Amino acid sequence: MKNFIPPNSPFLKADTRTKRWAIPYHSECINGRIDILLNNNRQSLQNKSILDVGSHTGIFSWSALQLGAKFVHGIDVEKRTVKRCMDLFLKEKISPSKYKFGTENIINFLEKVDKKSFNTVFCFGVLYYITEPLRLIKLMARAAKETILIDTFTASYSAIQGKDASKIHPYLSDKILELPLMITSPTQTEKKDYRLPESFIRKGRNLSLTSLPTQAMLELWFESLDLTWEKLDWSKHTTKPCSFRDLLTPEQKLASHWADIYASGIRVSYMLHI
Repeated sequence: MKNFIPPNSPFLKADTRTKRWAIPYHSECINGRIDILLNNNRQSLQNKSILDVGSHTGIFSWSALQLGAKFVHGIDVEKRTVKRCMDLFLKEKISPSKYKFGTENIINFLEKVDKKSFNTVFCFGVLYYITEPLRLIKLMARAAKETILIDTFTASYSAIQGKDASKIHPYLSDKILELPLMITSPTQTEKKDYRLPESFIRKGRNLSLTSLPTQAMLELWFESLDLTWEKLDWSKHTTKPCSFRDLLTPEQKLASHWADIYASGIRVSYMLHI
């Protein structure tokens, strides 16, 4: 596998998500994701302006610049994360004329930005934390001139993660997952190094919602917005066929390969054409 970002990169060293089982931010997984999400879609990056929705520490913004992007604009809700991102870009000596990062509610930003302000919009690991994901897709389509790249969890994630997962998975059949529907469930607002922007209070605790559509629901939304799409192929990195049923227990998760989450359809990626 090609190393787009080295194992000793400050971006990886600064990330707190290296040891989680699903989408770990270690070198192999990150390089695999850069390969499929960015490198395979260079035509949407080279000499293009990029909006990185939920840019976090800027790994994908930095990678886009390395692959020939003209300019990246990252938006995230967490001030400390954006500061860490800016510090990393300074450490890497990236020209300030090549990037801009800001702390703002993503929906608010997209509602204000001019139409077709960016050639390409990234939405990696964000859609499922938005209460109204269709609204986000619609706003990204408004902001993009050409392309949207999406990487997100689907409804089957509800069967393997969260306190109610054991109650969900016995009833989640393949037939149900073929339907256009969405599973919404509560999650803690406070994560390890960020706070979800949309929350409500229950019994003195802040809770947020995860919005987990099936692939059929995602594609129905794309069609409703007159977007054409390509589902990205992860077979280059997957090691075996699997389903969400192979990732139910802690032991199964611990023994899993990082790309099993894609092989199982628990996570999917799309290129959308405006």
